[in-house]
Amino acid sequence: MRRVLAVALLVAALTPVAGVAAAPGHRDRVVPCSRGLVALTFDDGPSPTVTPRLVHLLRRLDVPATFFMVGSRVAAYPEVARLVEHNGFAIGNHTWAHTDLTTQTTPEVRHALRATRRAMDEAGLHPTDLARPPYGATNPRVDRLLTAMGYTSVLWTIDSRDWTGLSPRQIRAGIGSAVRPHRTNLVLQHDGVTNSPATLRALPTEIAGLRARGFCFAALDATGAPTPPVPQVEITTARPRVAEGGRLALAVRLSRPTSRPTAVRVQGRTLPFAVGERSARTVVDARQDDRDDHGKRLAITVDGLRGLEAGPAVSVPVVDDDPPPVVSVGAARTTASPLLAQTVTLPVRLDRTSDRDLVVDARSPLGPASTTVPAGSRTAALQLTVPVGTPRDRVRQIPVRIDGAGTSLLVVRPPTQTRAEAVRAAFAGVTWPQLRLPHLF
Repeated sequence: MRRVLAVALLVAALTPVAGVAAAPGHRDRVVPCSRGLVALTFDDGPSPTVTPRLVHLLRRLDVPATFFMVGSRVAAYPEVARLVEHNGFAIGNHTWAHTDLTTQTTPEVRHALRATRRAMDEAGLHPTDLARPPYGATNPRVDRLLTAMGYTSVLWTIDSRDWTGLSPRQIRAGIGSAVRPHRTNLVLQHDGVTNSPATLRALPTEIAGLRARGFCFAALDATGAPTPPVPQVEITTARPRVAEGGRLALAVRLSRPTSRPTAVRVQGRTLPFAVGERSARTVVDARQDDRDDHGKRLAITVDGLRGLEAGPAVSVPVVDDDPPPVVSVGAARTTASPLLAQTVTLPVRLDRTSDRDLVVDARSPLGPASTTVPAGSRTAALQLTVPVGTPRDRVRQIPVRIDGAGTSLLVVRPPTQTRAEAVRAAFAGVTWPQLRLPHLF
């Protein structure tokens, strides 16, 4: 793991964006996130009195943060430590007793970090691999040791000095004057020192002031650098359904401002979002086809995300405007059998496919018949039973009527053999076994 001392500059993608002018007579509006990121970190907790109120405040204001916890305090207040994690905040290692690591032996440094990690594990936490040396005190030996133990050392670029007994106004003013646009703004504050209540009181106005200046708040990534927020893409439609072949207007919105230019592709159309932008509009087409559709839906696909995550899937019912399929039945010819009734197959065809099974019912002098054309298919077979015939029969033309499809003909010719001839032909070449009768007299 590499050591982050002053944490690298923000990604080049954080391009400066000028404030957008409002209507005449109004002050200029600063674009959200246009000035870059601020990462808040809190040391020396957890505190049973301050930390829960701090967590509640940060959640209410939707501000991420990282908590560097002291191992002995985690062991004393495990439920408070769990509260921090359960509310989505990252946790780092701040040693067991907040001792200057440069004054300790190598075994003592290892013990301070391992004991803290063990207390976190026993409390049911899932800490990061970030560690903050107490007082920011480090040297090459400590750095090498932290790296060998799998930790990334994280210091700060702005010290609030809230631990010195400053008032809320002084804490707020000091941080506000130290934050710089498009720089790494990693702020050190405390939730586990005597003056932490003053830090808590300073935060609401501190956060509001930085946001008003165009800054966004960020958590720390695995390297200890502020991570740009990842908005979720939300899509809404003005209409509950769309006609086949029609167009549907979509509103595309980001759940939070973005601190870097990004884009999203909706149904193949790319929508760019400048820094701070949160909404865009587009239209999608409901494809026209000649298929008989029922329950068809238009699925809105989102891909090509850069620095974004997809929101819930969206699909809209499509109203089908195609007429129902037209069914036709082909003709057939057969010769009646003088021995047994036989089955004759007539081809059934649709002029277009359907998304559901279609039942075709037929009526004829031979009796009713039915077949099913499977969904997605255009053909099926209709079977009729032709009774036994004799050579004296005339050629019969049997009408087969399909509801809504007109009439087809089944032509039945008489057999060319008599029944006796047919029987002899059927049994020609059959060898019967010799029958032996019992001696009765």
